[in-house]
Amino acid sequence: MNDKKSIGYVVPHTHWDREWRYPVWENRMYLRDLVDELIETLETNPGYKSFLFDGQVVALLDYLEICPEKEGVIKKLIKEKRIVIGPWYTLPDLYPISGESMIRNLLKGKEEAEKLGGYLKIGYESFGWGQPSQLPQIYKGFDIDTVIVSKNVDRTRAPRCEFKWTGADGTSVLATRLGEDARANFFMNAYLKVMTGKEYKSEEYEYHYGQDGQVFHQADKEQSVQDYFRLEKTERIHEEYLKEAAGKAWNGMKDTRLPEHRIMMDGSDSTTGQPHLMELLEKMNSQVEEMEFKSSSIEEYVEILKKNLDMEELNEVMGEMRDGPTTSLSGNALMTRPYIKTLNKSVQNRLYGMAEPVSVICMLLGGQYESQFLKKAADYLLLSQPHDSINGVTQDKTVDDVMYRLSQAEELANTVYIRGLQEIVKRIDLSAYAHDDIVFTVFNPTAKTRREVLEVYLDTPRDRGIWEFGIEDSKGTVRELQFKERKESISPVVHLHSRPFPYYSDRHGVFFETGDIPAGGYEVYKLVDFVEFDRKTKFWAKTRKTDGHELAAASDYMENELIAVKVNRDGSITVTDKRTGETYGPLNYYESTGDVGDYWMYYPPYNNRTYTSKGIQASIYLKENGSLSATIGVDMTLQIPEYAYRPDSYVSGKSERSETLRELPITTCYTLHKGSNQVEVKAIVNNTCRDHRMSVLMETGVKSATANAQGHFTVDERSALPLKDGEGKYYNELVTQPMQNFLSVCEGKRGMAVITDCLGEYELRTDHANTVSFTLFRAVKNIICTEFRSEGYFPDQNGGQLKRTLEYNYAIMPITADVTVNELAEKAEAFNIPLKPIQMSVPVTGNGILPVSYSFYNVSGQVQVSCLKKAEKGDGIVMRLYNPSKIEQQTDVSWYRKIASAELLDLKEERLDVLQSQGNTVSITVPGNKIYTVLFRFA
Repeated sequence: MNDKKSIGYVVPHTHWDREWRYPVWENRMYLRDLVDELIETLETNPGYKSFLFDGQVVALLDYLEICPEKEGVIKKLIKEKRIVIGPWYTLPDLYPISGESMIRNLLKGKEEAEKLGGYLKIGYESFGWGQPSQLPQIYKGFDIDTVIVSKNVDRTRAPRCEFKWTGADGTSVLATRLGEDARANFFMNAYLKVMTGKEYKSEEYEYHYGQDGQVFHQADKEQSVQDYFRLEKTERIHEEYLKEAAGKAWNGMKDTRLPEHRIMMDGSDSTTGQPHLMELLEKMNSQVEEMEFKSSSIEEYVEILKKNLDMEELNEVMGEMRDGPTTSLSGNALMTRPYIKTLNKSVQNRLYGMAEPVSVICMLLGGQYESQFLKKAADYLLLSQPHDSINGVTQDKTVDDVMYRLSQAEELANTVYIRGLQEIVKRIDLSAYAHDDIVFTVFNPTAKTRREVLEVYLDTPRDRGIWEFGIEDSKGTVRELQFKERKESISPVVHLHSRPFPYYSDRHGVFFETGDIPAGGYEVYKLVDFVEFDRKTKFWAKTRKTDGHELAAASDYMENELIAVKVNRDGSITVTDKRTGETYGPLNYYESTGDVGDYWMYYPPYNNRTYTSKGIQASIYLKENGSLSATIGVDMTLQIPEYAYRPDSYVSGKSERSETLRELPITTCYTLHKGSNQVEVKAIVNNTCRDHRMSVLMETGVKSATANAQGHFTVDERSALPLKDGEGKYYNELVTQPMQNFLSVCEGKRGMAVITDCLGEYELRTDHANTVSFTLFRAVKNIICTEFRSEGYFPDQNGGQLKRTLEYNYAIMPITADVTVNELAEKAEAFNIPLKPIQMSVPVTGNGILPVSYSFYNVSGQVQVSCLKKAEKGDGIVMRLYNPSKIEQQTDVSWYRKIASAELLDLKEERLDVLQSQGNTVSITVPGNKIYTVLFRFA
C-alpha cells in the first residue's frame, strides 16, 4: 500500500432487524442465508478483514439456534474479529424503554458475546431513533469511550463528522456522525452503482422485468401484497463506474476532520457480506490514484480517530441528540401502537421494581433467588424492545409476537413477585394474633416509606356474617376506612397435596388510609370491631352511616385539604390549589387531528380539520364518594372524520379528512383521595376512526418556555420549540418530545405536573393558554418503508389504525417551584409501582421470625433507586442508585442486617472503589445526574 495515499477504510456491515418487514421466522431464514454466505466469503477471502454485525449479539444467537452445527466456526470468526458483534444484545429504540433496560441490554450483550468470543467496545448506535442525554455516562460505565451515532445530530451542532459528545452528568465521549448517508455511504454511493450498473438515487434504479434476474412473487389474492424476491444473482463488477463511484463515496465523508483517513461504511438494511467486495476493492484501487480503499474494521478506524484527534479541540455537542428532519430521526413513532409501550412499561415495573427486589429479600432470608425465572422474563422483555418491535412499525403478525413476548415477561415477573411475597408471609411472626383473627399485609417494594389511601378487597368467612369492620395496624392504631362494596364469594384454596378446598366468604371492597408502610417492607393489619348481619334478611337491610366528610359535594365537584376539582360541562376539569389559590384549567380535554403520515412521521393532511371536546355536552355522574376517595365519571362522544385521504407521494390525490363523520366514545374517570395533591385520571378511548392523532390537552396557564420531562436517570429540560435553523425555522413534526413517567412546567408559585404509567410523548405549545398536550395515539396505515420509492403496503392489515379500546392512566398535580424533580420522580415511582395488599391467616402451627412491621431496606433523601437484584456474578446484592437532579444529594442506604462490605461498581459490575459502612448503613453522596451501582455483602 502506498503510504502517501489517503486511505478509505471500508467496513462492510448489515443493519439486521430481527423482525420488521417480515415476521421473525421468515426473517430468520433470510438470516441463515446471510450468515452461511458470510462464512463462505470470509473463509475464501483471507484479506476480507471484518464484517460488522450491526452492534448486536442476538442475530448470531438466532442463527446458531437454527444452525447449531456452525457454533465452532462462528466462535472462531468472532474471536478473530472477522465477525464483530455487540455491545448491544438487541437494537432498542431508547426513548420508549427505561434507562435500566438500556443497562440490562448492554449487560446481556456483553455476557452473550463473551461466550461467543468477544464484543465490540465501541458504542455502535447507528440504529437508534435519537440518543438520550445520559448515554455517554452509560457507555462509559461499560468502558466504551467512542460512539458511532446516527438519527440524528444537526449539522449546525456538529458541522464536522467528529465531535465531543457530553451527557447530562458531564461525561464526554468521542463521537462521529459518519458522513452523507451515514452507515450506508459506500454501499449506496459506490457498491450499488458498481455491482448493478445503476445509480441508486436516480430514476434508472428500478427493476426491469425479464432483464434484471428471475423473480418470485406470491400471486394469490391474500399474499399478493407481499414483496417480490429476486432468485437470480445478476450482480457483476461494472469497471467503467469504479472511479466515479469511488469519488462519490469519498466525498460523502468530506466533513471529516481527518481528510486523509475516511471511513467507508458499506451496508444498509438486510445487506449481506458482499462476496465480490475484495475483487471490487482491488479493481477500484487499480483505477484510483489519489486514494486507496482497504478492507478494514470499525475498530481499526476508531484507533485512527483516537490517535489523530484531540478531544479538547473538537466542538462539543451537549445533551441528547434528537434533531430533525423527522425523516432522519424516525421521531414520531413514540405513540404508534401505544398498547405495546404500555405493556412494556408494566413489565419493566414488575420486573425491576417488584419481582427482583422481593426475590433478593427471599435470598437474604435463606430462600431462593429465582434466577432462571427472572432471566427468562428479562430475555422476553429485551427481545420485545428492538426499535421496530417496541414501536409496532411492522406487519400485524409481528405485533402479535411482540405482545406475546411481553405478556410472557409480565407473567414471569408476576409469578416471581407473588412467590416471593408468599415466602415472606410464611416468615412473619403472627403469634400475637388469635387463630380466627382476620389479618392482611401491605407490601411496599420501593425504597421509600409510603402512606396512601389504598383500595383493598378483603374476605371474611361467610359463616361469621360480618357486615362492617374496622382496620387496625400493627401498633394498634385504627385506620380510617371507607366501604365501597360487598358481595358473596366462593374461592378455591389450593395446595399441591390435596384437592382445592372451597372457601365461602363475603368479599368487602374498602378504601383505607394505610399509615406509614416501611420502605422496602410491609405492615400487618387486623380487622376489628365487627358488625354482624342476618344473611336471610330480604327487607330492612343495614343502612349506611356517614360522618358528613365526603370529598364530593356534588356530582361535578370534589375537594380535599389540598386541591379542589370542578368537572366542567364538557368533561374537562378545573383544579384549584388551595395552598396557593392558583387555578388551572380547563384541563384534560381531547383533540383529534388528521394524520396521513406513516409509522415514523406525523403528517397532517393539507386540508386538515382539528376537533376538540371543548364545549361539547358530556354526561357527568358521581361513581364513588366517601371521606377517603371520590370518583366522578364522564361519558362523551366526539363526532370526527371517519378517515383521511393520503395523497400518493404527498402530492397526487386528495389530502384531507373525510366529510363522513363517526362517533368516537370516551369515558373519563377522575379520582381524588384524601390528603393527595393529585387528581388521578383513567381515560378509556374507543377509537372508531382512522388516520388521526389523538391527544389530551391541559391549559396550564404556566408561562414557561421550557418543560421538564423525566428521562433516563435524569430530567430533560427542553424548550417548547425544537432546534431552529439560521432563518429561525424548525421542523413542525418535532414539537412533540419524549418523556418517561412525568412532565412538569413551572413558573414561581404556579406550576403543573403530570405523572403516568403509559404516556410517552408531549408537546409544550406556545399558545395563549400555555397548553401542554400528551399524545394518546397515532392511528396510521400499515405502510413499511422498504425503500424510499417503493413501500410495503398491507391494506388488509389495519392494526396500525388502532380500531380498538385503549386505556390510559395518569395524574394531574398542581405544583410550585420548590417541588424538586427528585420529589416528582418519587411520586412517579409510587404511581408505577403500587403497594401490594395480601390477605393471609394466622398459621395453625409454628411461628415466623419477622416482626409485624418491618423494613428490609431504605434509601433516605432524594436519591432514587433503579434496581435491586442479585449481582451478575457471585452472591452479592446490587442496588443501582441515581440522582436525576443537577444538585448533589446525600443518602443513607440502610439494611435490616449488618453489612459486611460495600463496593462502588461500574455498570459492568466491576469494582471501582470500596465504600465504608457503619453497621447496617452506608452513606453515599451522589453528584448531580450520576448513576451509582453499589454491591452489598452481608455478615
